[in-house]
Amino acid sequence: MLQPLLRAMSSLISIYMILIFVRIMLTWFHTGQTGRIVFYLARVTDPYLNYFRRIPLFRESMVDFSPILAILTLSIFNNVLTRVAYAGNVTLGFVLAMILSAVVSAASFVVFFILVIAIIRLVGFLTRANSATPFWVALDRILQPLAHKLVDKFGGGRSTSYQNALMIFAASAFLVLLVGNFLAGTLMSFLLQLPI
Repeated sequence: MLQPLLRAMSSLISIYMILIFVRIMLTWFHTGQTGRIVFYLARVTDPYLNYFRRIPLFRESMVDFSPILAILTLSIFNNVLTRVAYAGNVTLGFVLAMILSAVVSAASFVVFFILVIAIIRLVGFLTRANSATPFWVALDRILQPLAHKLVDKFGGGRSTSYQNALMIFAASAFLVLLVGNFLAGTLMSFLLQLPI
């Protein structure tokens, strides 16, 4: 009796996560005209999203990362529900592994996104693209502080050009992805084997 109810709840949570994703995408491409669908979608998703928008840590930069935290929270809860629905039990190790998986997924997404824009910017340098265009200026606003902060922290105080700092930053981001995902996978395997 309980398992079909948990499966139904898991399905509803999955649908709600899709609605949140659609809501987020619509804010990126807002045209100024809000239709009835957007209005109702906001009424359904915004009360939940507003809990996470109140956390200042995720809203300090130019991008609002609070929806990622909101979706990750639902994802963890959904994974636990699914596990209980199909296996009948949940261990502390499983819950910790799901939390770690969600955190690693979010961090990997952010690092991968930054790595991709760093590579795009490096290609711009190699092709001698006009750095004064709005596209390159926007990328530089995101990347330049990050790249120089990394080089200043680990470079022993030596000054380096933005292009060299960006190459070091991109290589570091790639290493963080590789090593971080390997370590997280190892730790998750360990957690999933815990008997409690």
